[in-house]
Amino acid sequence: MIKNLWLILPVYNEEQSISYVVREWFEKINNLKINYTICIINDGSKDNTLSIINHLANELDNIVIMDKENSGHGQTCVYGYKYALQQGADWIFQIDSDGQCDVRFFETFIENTGNYDINIFGNRTSREDGFNRVLISKFVQIFTLISTRYWIKDGNVPYRMMSAKELEKVIHKIPTDFHLANILLSVLLKKESNILWLPIHFKKRYAGNPSVKSFSFVKHGLKLFKQLKNAVN
Repeated sequence: MIKNLWLILPVYNEEQSISYVVREWFEKINNLKINYTICIINDGSKDNTLSIINHLANELDNIVIMDKENSGHGQTCVYGYKYALQQGADWIFQIDSDGQCDVRFFETFIENTGNYDINIFGNRTSREDGFNRVLISKFVQIFTLISTRYWIKDGNVPYRMMSAKELEKVIHKIPTDFHLANILLSVLLKKESNILWLPIHFKKRYAGNPSVKSFSFVKHGLKLFKQLKNAVN
């Protein structure tokens, strides 16, 4: 049974989609009648994102706004995870702010939270965000396996339900300069506990363009390899 769920939602320059995403998830979680907080972390957005989320927090219940300097998606997630742990969360769920995370699968994740010794991650078995993004996920799989010897189905998926009990064991092991921190976190959770992978569908972005371009993942491939190898071994 979930006692205190925290949804971590990092956001950067998503003025076109953030209101839709927050309202969609607010309605979904609210209907489940569980104790929850939606934590929206503005990662130094340069558009009207901060103004929009502040308005949402005034309108809707159970929303916490955090505003910080830009540190990138992964480190912003870690920032949110640590804060949620400090606030007594027993489960922490992370999604992205672009509308690709489909609310239809969330109840299945909730149904599997009876075991506090596991973490529940989405596995994007179908997706609408283009072949380049599929290749990137395969690229991450291979680099992660070679550098850590752990096979992670979808290491950077933004649809992850994490047990606070298990997260507390590994969160301190993520270096502050680790660019793709959620990939390392996936490996550490796999190493220390277990991950239940559930199939999900990944939608197209609701609006706008991704802030991280496909080529940047390839560009940082060698850095990812070295960082994973140093952090895990």
